[in-house]
Amino acid sequence: MSYNKYITRRSGILIPLLSILLIACQNKEQKSSKATSSTNAVPKLPVDVVIANEQELNQEEAVVGTMLPYREVSIMSELPQKITKVAFKDGSYVNQGAVLYTLNNADIRSRLKQIGAELKLARLDKDRLGNLLKTETVRQQEYDEGLMRLHSLEAQEELLHVELAKTVIKAPFSGKIGISKVYEGAYVSPSMELVTLQDQNRVKINFSVPERYLSLIRIGSQIKFNTELSDQQYSATISATEPGLDTSRSLQVQAISNNTNGQFRAGLSAKVYFPITTKGSSSVMIPTEALIPSEKGYTVFVIKNGLAKPIAITITNRTETDAIITSGIKTGDSIIISNTLRLGDGTAVKAVTSK
Repeated sequence: MSYNKYITRRSGILIPLLSILLIACQNKEQKSSKATSSTNAVPKLPVDVVIANEQELNQEEAVVGTMLPYREVSIMSELPQKITKVAFKDGSYVNQGAVLYTLNNADIRSRLKQIGAELKLARLDKDRLGNLLKTETVRQQEYDEGLMRLHSLEAQEELLHVELAKTVIKAPFSGKIGISKVYEGAYVSPSMELVTLQDQNRVKINFSVPERYLSLIRIGSQIKFNTELSDQQYSATISATEPGLDTSRSLQVQAISNNTNGQFRAGLSAKVYFPITTKGSSSVMIPTEALIPSEKGYTVFVIKNGLAKPIAITITNRTETDAIITSGIKTGDSIIISNTLRLGDGTAVKAVTSK
């Protein structure tokens, strides 16, 4: 075999082999390109995010309270007697000292006349016995007995004047009178309620505060409130608290508000708002819809390099809309607030809205 024939034969074998290898490489590149294209085509979950930002805290807690009159009293008679006059109009405003009822006092006046006559005689006897004592015509004992009788009659007269005053029932303070339960001619006893009087120039608002907010309740501090009658907010001043907590671990608090226009009435419900953060304090605050409860607390998802990452956080307080974060989140983090139930660690996400 000549050398040229050997080269030709070797070339005939190598060319087909090279063609096969070239085709195989091309197929491998095409498969790799398809795989890469398939990976890049994975859809990203659209989510809404908020950017964590430290801000001044001005949070309020809302609780339901009840309005009470500033002062209230049930008017009663101190004597068992018959009503001779009702001196007010039902539902009107009365001033302090105004006459509300008068009772029959004829028997008391008669007894006063009798005592008055006896007193005149007792004073004459006392003067006469005093003159006789100077001349030793009577004994000291007789004079002392006459003097004691005079003092006894004077005490009886004073008692009758007290009873006579009780037949005129007056308003102990200014306020709105209710509807009378008795009328002229009715016989009343000391245990019978005649009418109710309320001082409505101011109102008390009683409400309960959970034990975690005890440090925020201060006598003299201001609260805000509104009623079912209007969304307008009014102010009140905390005036008193119970010395201890009740069975629900809450503190009973009382606040006072002016009622000069008479817009409030006892028994109305009041929605009370009181601050739960100190003035000038700041922290990272996020919407509550971002919170995911777990056995160890709360978790939120943040976006890192286009992927969702769960972050354990610690909160100090939360309201219906916001939560205060003390650890786990820092300023500038993108926090996911939608589609959280579809997220997992490493889920590809795309922020569609940002706040």
